[in-house]
Formats: sequence, C-alpha cells, structure tokens
Amino acid sequence: MNWFLIALIGPVLYAISNHIDKYILERYFKDGEAGAVVLFSSLFSVIALPIIYIIDPEVFSLSIKTSVILLLNGSLNIFCLILYFKALRDDDVSTVVPFYQMIPVFSFILGYFVLGEVLSLRQIFACVLIIIGAIILSFDLTGAKIYLKKRVVFLMLLSAFLYGVEGVIFKFIAMEQGIWVSAFWDFSGNLLIGVLLFIFVASYRKDFLWVMKVNSLSALSVCSFNEFIFLIAEGSYLYAVMLAPVVLINTVNGFQPAFVFILGIILTLFFPKIVREPISKNILIQKISAIGVITAGTVILGLSGAL
Repeated sequence: MNWFLIALIGPVLYAISNHIDKYILERYFKDGEAGAVVLFSSLFSVIALPIIYIIDPEVFSLSIKTSVILLLNGSLNIFCLILYFKALRDDDVSTVVPFYQMIPVFSFILGYFVLGEVLSLRQIFACVLIIIGAIILSFDLTGAKIYLKKRVVFLMLLSAFLYGVEGVIFKFIAMEQGIWVSAFWDFSGNLLIGVLLFIFVASYRKDFLWVMKVNSLSALSVCSFNEFIFLIAEGSYLYAVMLAPVVLINTVNGFQPAFVFILGIILTLFFPKIVREPISKNILIQKISAIGVITAGTVILGLSGAL
C-alpha cells in the first residue's frame, strides 16, 4: 500500500481521538487535572506489549543501551500527552490540535542532523504553508481584540518538539532493529512512566483512584475505546515512518486539523451534548481559511514527488 494512504490513517483516527479526549475532560474532570487520563493512557500500553511480542518474539534481543534509549524515548509520549491535555483544558480541539503541525519543522531540523534527511525547496515551502495555516488557527477572534493564546502556544510547541524528537529517535533505531522490536520498548517506556507517575505524583494517583471508584465502568469504557483508536493510529504512524522520511509522514498530519474541524462541526450541530465548539461567522472563516492553506501545502507536497 502507498505510504501516503497508510500515513493518512493516523490523522483521521487522531482527530476522532482528539474529540473523545475533550469529551473525557469535560465529562469526568470538570474540577481537576486529567491525571487519571494520562495514567490510563500510559498503563493501557500493557495491552499492546503482549500483542507485539506475539508478532515478533525477538523483542528482547536488543542491547541494554538501546533498550534504555527506547524506554526513555517512549516516556516522551506521556510528557507530550500531559502538555496536550493541559492545553486542551484551556481551549477547543480545533485550536489546540493544529499546533501539532509544528512537528514537521522540528522533525526536519532533527532529521537533517540525525538522519541526514533532506527536502527540496518545494517541499519546504509546502511545510511552511501547513505551518502558517496552523498558526492562523491559533489566534483568538472571539473578543474585540485579536490575540495569541500564549499558554496554549507554549504548551503545544513544547509538546510538538518532544514528539519530533521521539519520532526521529524511533526511526533512527527502528531502521536497524526493526519496527516491532523498537515499538515494544517504546510502549514499555509509556508503561514505565505511567507506573512512576502513579507512585510519585499524588494528584495523578488521587484522580485515577477517584475516577475508578466513582465512574469506573463508564470511564473505563470510554477511555478503553479511545486508547484502542489511538493505538491503531499510532501503529499506522510507526509503520509509515519506516516507508518515508519522518518529516513527510508528520506533514501528512496536516490533514488532521481539517478532520478535527469537520468532525467538530458535525458534533456541535447534531450532538452538542458530546462536543460544542464555537461556530460563529468569524471563527468559521478563520478556520476554513487556515485549513485551506494547510490543504494547499499538503497538495503541493504531493505534487512535488513526495507521494
């Protein structure tokens, strides 16, 4: 299958997961931080580990040094998740998610120095268009004055940078060791950091135990469904980065804001109890314009020979 189609699976499923994340925050964590969601996401990795082991029993063939590097690399995912949830508490999904389009920039810089990946000027221009579209979406137009949401910007830029680091390190090792072996230790890093957060971060542990006690069945059902979607998206991403440069795979995620936006409109109009996003005229013009720029960048990227 074409690497572009495989890479496209990720942003579609990520968009669905993004809205479920927002629903979980508003449904279960109205008065507190999302410590329970972070812990559940990290601990859910325990389900993926035996599946990966069945697929490739050679997961323990790595050297201790390489295993430790991948464990640390996997832990970055959880820190990215923490930053993302903090930003998501402050704003709607369609504003927060586009900041992940900064990942191609960070990935390009890191990929250039670590993996020796090089893009043409046309491809770089396409990436710039996608980033500009994401930046347009980050401005608040709801008040009399237009301003940049600084807290959201800081949280999401840091999260995007760490995701860029994680993607480059994973590919660097996976190219030599294999995708499933590398993924096993990457997910193990998720699990390890989750256990450590549960033990040493009292607020996260308290949130987790409270949710499990008060809304155990409901919370577990929604969170499990969300994690299942996320794992499929993550798996498609990890497979795609083995077929093309990291920066190109991450750039395909430029479609994610469009999917998030469309899904947000549908949910707001027909299922407002699940998701309600601002859909005033100014906001719609802003988001449609920005998404148009992002789509144009993605098309140029494809026509430049990346597909």
